[in-house]
Amino acid sequence: MTIHLCSDIAVIAKIESVDSLKNLKEIIQASDGAMVARGDLGAQIPLEQVPAAQQKIVQLCRQLNKPVIVASQLLESMIEYPTPTRAEVADVSEAVRQRSDALMLSGESAMGQFPEKALTVLRGVSLRIERWWREEKHHEAMELQDISSSFSDSISEEICNSAANMANNLEVDALFVYTKTGHMASLLSRCRPDCPIFAFTNTTSVRRRLNLQWGLIPFRLDFSDDMEGNLNKTFSLLKARGMINSGDLVIAVSDMLQSIQVMNVP
Repeated sequence: MTIHLCSDIAVIAKIESVDSLKNLKEIIQASDGAMVARGDLGAQIPLEQVPAAQQKIVQLCRQLNKPVIVASQLLESMIEYPTPTRAEVADVSEAVRQRSDALMLSGESAMGQFPEKALTVLRGVSLRIERWWREEKHHEAMELQDISSSFSDSISEEICNSAANMANNLEVDALFVYTKTGHMASLLSRCRPDCPIFAFTNTTSVRRRLNLQWGLIPFRLDFSDDMEGNLNKTFSLLKARGMINSGDLVIAVSDMLQSIQVMNVP
Protein backbone atom coordinates (compact mmCIF):
# COMPACT_ATOMS: atom_id res chain seq x y z
CA MET A 1 0.00 0.00 0.00
CA THR A 2 1.33 3.42 -0.95
CA ILE A 3 0.59 6.34 1.34
CA HIS A 4 0.85 9.82 -0.16
CA LEU A 5 1.86 12.41 2.41
CA CYS A 6 1.84 16.16 2.13
CA SER A 7 5.25 17.14 0.77
CA ASP A 8 5.36 20.12 3.14
CA ILE A 9 5.63 17.80 6.15
CA ALA A 10 9.22 16.81 6.94
CA VAL A 11 10.03 13.52 8.67
CA ILE A 12 12.94 13.32 11.12
CA ALA A 13 14.15 9.77 11.78
CA LYS A 14 14.97 9.02 15.42
CA ILE A 15 18.02 6.77 15.50
CA GLU A 16 17.65 4.85 18.75
CA SER A 17 18.10 1.12 18.16
CA VAL A 18 20.51 -1.54 16.90
CA ASP A 19 18.28 -2.14 13.87
CA SER A 20 18.36 1.54 12.96
CA LEU A 21 22.18 1.48 13.01
CA LYS A 22 22.21 -1.59 10.76
CA ASN A 23 19.98 0.19 8.22
CA LEU A 24 21.33 3.68 8.83
CA LYS A 25 21.98 4.80 5.26
CA GLU A 26 18.60 3.60 3.99
CA ILE A 27 16.77 5.30 6.88
CA ILE A 28 18.54 8.63 6.36
CA GLN A 29 17.97 8.53 2.60
CA ALA A 30 14.23 7.94 3.17
CA SER A 31 13.94 10.74 5.74
CA ASP A 32 14.25 14.51 5.73
CA GLY A 33 16.78 14.44 8.57
CA ALA A 34 17.88 12.41 11.59
CA MET A 35 18.03 12.70 15.37
CA VAL A 36 20.75 10.99 17.40
CA ALA A 37 18.70 9.82 20.40
CA ARG A 38 21.67 9.04 22.61
CA GLY A 39 19.69 8.15 25.73
CA ASP A 40 17.69 5.42 24.02
CA LEU A 41 20.67 4.37 21.92
CA GLY A 42 22.77 3.93 25.05
CA ALA A 43 20.21 1.44 26.34
CA GLN A 44 20.50 -0.60 23.15
CA ILE A 45 24.27 -0.71 22.59
CA PRO A 46 27.28 -0.64 24.95
CA LEU A 47 27.83 2.87 26.31
CA GLU A 48 31.38 3.05 24.96
CA GLN A 49 30.01 2.62 21.43
CA VAL A 50 27.63 5.59 21.60
CA PRO A 51 30.25 8.30 20.72
CA ALA A 52 31.34 6.39 17.61
CA ALA A 53 27.72 5.81 16.59
CA GLN A 54 26.99 9.51 17.02
CA GLN A 55 29.92 10.50 14.82
CA LYS A 56 28.90 7.97 12.15
CA ILE A 57 25.32 9.27 12.06
CA VAL A 58 26.42 12.93 11.87
CA GLN A 59 28.96 12.24 9.11
CA LEU A 60 26.51 10.21 7.04
CA CYS A 61 23.81 12.87 7.35
CA ARG A 62 26.23 15.52 6.17
CA GLN A 63 27.37 13.32 3.30
CA LEU A 64 23.77 12.75 2.22
CA ASN A 65 22.89 16.43 2.79
CA LYS A 66 20.33 15.81 5.52
CA PRO A 67 20.12 17.88 8.74
CA VAL A 68 21.07 16.06 11.93
CA ILE A 69 20.09 16.77 15.54
CA VAL A 70 22.13 15.55 18.51
CA ALA A 71 19.84 15.07 21.51
CA SER A 72 19.57 13.62 25.03
CA GLN A 73 21.58 14.28 28.18
CA LEU A 74 23.64 17.16 26.80
CA LEU A 75 23.40 19.16 30.03
CA GLU A 76 21.64 16.61 32.22
CA SER A 77 22.98 17.97 35.52
CA MET A 78 21.31 21.33 34.83
CA ILE A 79 17.94 19.74 35.53
CA GLU A 80 18.88 20.29 39.20
CA TYR A 81 21.94 22.53 39.23
CA PRO A 82 22.61 25.98 37.68
CA THR A 83 26.02 25.06 36.21
CA PRO A 84 26.98 22.11 33.98
CA THR A 85 29.77 19.65 34.61
CA ARG A 86 33.02 19.99 32.66
CA ALA A 87 32.28 16.65 31.00
CA GLU A 88 28.94 17.98 29.73
CA VAL A 89 30.64 21.06 28.27
CA ALA A 90 33.13 18.78 26.50
CA ASP A 91 30.24 16.65 25.21
CA VAL A 92 28.48 19.69 23.73
CA SER A 93 31.77 20.86 22.21
CA GLU A 94 32.30 17.51 20.53
CA ALA A 95 28.81 17.55 18.99
CA VAL A 96 29.53 21.01 17.56
CA ARG A 97 32.97 19.93 16.36
CA GLN A 98 31.39 17.02 14.50
CA ARG A 99 29.30 19.65 12.63
CA SER A 100 25.84 18.59 13.71
CA ASP A 101 23.13 20.99 12.54
CA ALA A 102 21.32 21.31 15.86
CA LEU A 103 21.60 20.37 19.52
CA MET A 104 18.37 19.62 21.41
CA LEU A 105 17.68 19.88 25.10
CA SER A 106 15.06 17.61 26.62
CA GLY A 107 14.71 17.20 30.40
CA GLU A 108 16.83 20.31 30.96
CA SER A 109 14.15 22.54 29.45
CA ALA A 110 11.04 20.35 29.85
CA MET A 111 11.21 19.80 33.60
CA GLY A 112 14.49 21.29 34.79
CA GLN A 113 14.83 24.04 37.37
CA PHE A 114 17.05 26.19 35.13
CA PRO A 115 15.69 25.91 31.54
CA GLU A 116 16.71 29.39 30.41
CA LYS A 117 20.17 29.05 31.95
CA ALA A 118 20.63 25.67 30.25
CA LEU A 119 19.79 27.20 26.87
CA THR A 120 22.19 30.08 27.51
CA VAL A 121 25.00 27.64 28.36
CA LEU A 122 24.27 25.51 25.28
CA ARG A 123 24.33 28.55 23.00
CA GLY A 124 27.46 30.01 24.60
CA VAL A 125 29.50 26.81 24.37
CA SER A 126 28.38 26.18 20.78
CA LEU A 127 29.27 29.69 19.61
CA ARG A 128 32.66 29.59 21.33
CA ILE A 129 33.63 26.30 19.67
CA GLU A 130 32.53 27.54 16.25
CA ARG A 131 34.49 30.76 16.74
CA TRP A 132 37.59 28.77 17.72
CA TRP A 133 37.08 26.57 14.67
CA ARG A 134 37.07 29.61 12.39
CA GLU A 135 40.04 31.28 14.10
CA GLU A 136 42.11 28.12 13.73
CA LYS A 137 41.12 27.87 10.04
CA HIS A 138 39.92 24.29 10.35
CA HIS A 139 37.72 24.79 7.28
CA GLU A 140 40.84 23.95 5.28
CA ALA A 141 40.44 20.31 6.33
CA MET A 142 36.77 19.92 5.44
CA GLU A 143 37.42 17.46 2.59
CA LEU A 144 34.73 18.83 0.33
CA GLN A 145 35.84 16.52 -2.48
CA ASP A 146 34.87 13.45 -0.46
CA ILE A 147 31.49 14.90 0.45
CA SER A 148 30.74 15.90 -3.14
CA SER A 149 30.87 12.26 -4.28
CA SER A 150 27.46 11.68 -2.65
CA PHE A 151 25.44 13.15 -5.53
CA SER A 152 25.21 12.13 -9.15
CA ASP A 153 23.96 15.54 -10.31
CA SER A 154 26.86 17.66 -9.13
CA ILE A 155 26.41 21.03 -10.85
CA SER A 156 24.65 22.75 -7.94
CA GLU A 157 26.95 21.05 -5.48
CA GLU A 158 30.11 22.17 -7.24
CA ILE A 159 28.77 25.72 -7.39
CA CYS A 160 28.10 25.69 -3.65
CA ASN A 161 31.45 24.08 -2.81
CA SER A 162 33.22 26.73 -4.89
CA ALA A 163 31.17 29.56 -3.39
CA ALA A 164 31.94 28.38 0.16
CA ASN A 165 35.66 28.10 -0.60
CA MET A 166 35.64 31.56 -2.18
CA ALA A 167 33.79 32.96 0.84
CA ASN A 168 36.46 31.61 3.19
CA ASN A 169 39.42 32.63 1.03
CA LEU A 170 38.09 36.13 0.32
CA GLU A 171 36.74 36.55 3.86
CA VAL A 172 33.41 37.82 2.54
CA ASP A 173 30.79 39.25 4.87
CA ALA A 174 27.83 37.15 3.71
CA LEU A 175 26.58 34.53 1.29
CA PHE A 176 23.23 34.98 -0.48
CA VAL A 177 21.35 32.03 -1.94
CA TYR A 178 18.10 32.30 -3.91
CA THR A 179 16.34 28.94 -3.93
CA LYS A 180 12.86 27.67 -4.72
CA THR A 181 13.31 24.22 -3.20
CA GLY A 182 15.92 24.93 -0.51
CA HIS A 183 18.38 22.50 -2.10
CA MET A 184 21.20 24.96 -2.82
CA ALA A 185 20.81 26.54 0.60
CA SER A 186 21.27 23.15 2.24
CA LEU A 187 24.33 22.46 0.09
CA LEU A 188 25.89 25.74 1.22
CA SER A 189 25.06 24.92 4.83
CA ARG A 190 26.82 21.58 4.53
CA CYS A 191 30.03 23.34 3.48
CA ARG A 192 30.11 25.26 6.80
CA PRO A 193 31.51 28.58 5.46
CA ASP A 194 32.80 31.16 7.92
CA CYS A 195 30.21 33.84 7.06
CA PRO A 196 26.41 34.01 7.55
CA ILE A 197 24.26 32.43 4.84
CA PHE A 198 21.12 34.40 3.97
CA ALA A 199 18.68 32.11 2.17
CA PHE A 200 15.76 33.55 0.20
CA THR A 201 12.84 31.40 -0.93
CA ASN A 202 9.36 32.19 -2.20
CA THR A 203 7.78 29.32 -0.26
CA THR A 204 6.87 29.54 3.44
CA SER A 205 7.25 25.81 4.05
CA VAL A 206 10.77 25.84 2.60
CA ARG A 207 11.72 28.80 4.80
CA ARG A 208 10.53 26.94 7.89
CA ARG A 209 12.44 23.81 6.95
CA LEU A 210 15.67 25.73 6.38
CA ASN A 211 15.57 27.00 9.97
CA LEU A 212 16.87 23.60 11.10
CA GLN A 213 20.04 23.65 9.03
CA TRP A 214 23.35 25.01 10.23
CA GLY A 215 24.21 28.65 9.57
CA LEU A 216 21.14 29.50 7.50
CA ILE A 217 19.14 32.68 8.07
CA PRO A 218 16.09 32.08 5.87
CA PHE A 219 13.64 34.66 4.53
CA ARG A 220 10.45 34.31 2.56
CA LEU A 221 10.87 36.65 -0.41
CA ASP A 222 9.17 36.90 -3.78
CA PHE A 223 11.90 36.93 -6.39
CA SER A 224 12.24 36.50 -10.15
CA ASP A 225 14.83 35.41 -12.72
CA ASP A 226 16.17 38.99 -12.70
CA MET A 227 19.17 38.63 -10.37
CA GLU A 228 19.92 42.35 -10.31
CA GLY A 229 16.39 43.08 -9.14
CA ASN A 230 16.59 40.29 -6.55
CA LEU A 231 19.87 41.63 -5.20
CA ASN A 232 18.59 45.19 -4.92
CA LYS A 233 15.50 43.99 -3.05
CA THR A 234 17.70 41.87 -0.78
CA PHE A 235 20.16 44.69 -0.07
CA SER A 236 17.32 46.97 0.99
CA LEU A 237 15.76 44.31 3.24
CA LEU A 238 18.98 43.36 5.06
CA LYS A 239 20.32 46.90 5.36
CA ALA A 240 17.03 48.00 6.94
CA ARG A 241 17.46 45.23 9.54
CA GLY A 242 21.10 46.09 10.20
CA MET A 243 22.31 42.71 8.95
CA ILE A 244 24.61 44.08 6.23
CA ASN A 245 26.23 47.44 5.53
CA SER A 246 27.27 49.38 2.46
CA GLY A 247 30.65 48.19 1.27
CA ASP A 248 30.25 44.64 2.57
CA LEU A 249 31.56 41.95 0.24
CA VAL A 250 28.97 39.28 -0.61
CA ILE A 251 28.72 36.22 -2.83
CA ALA A 252 25.37 35.31 -4.39
CA VAL A 253 24.26 31.97 -5.88
CA SER A 254 20.94 30.88 -7.32
CA ASP A 255 19.36 27.57 -8.29
CA MET A 256 17.63 29.38 -11.16
CA LEU A 257 20.76 30.62 -12.96
CA GLN A 258 23.34 28.25 -11.41
CA SER A 259 26.00 30.94 -11.23
CA ILE A 260 28.26 32.68 -8.71
CA GLN A 261 28.35 36.47 -8.37
CA VAL A 262 30.73 38.49 -6.19
CA MET A 263 29.90 42.11 -5.37
CA ASN A 264 30.01 44.87 -2.80
CA VAL A 265 26.83 46.07 -1.15
CA PRO A 266 25.98 49.54 -2.57
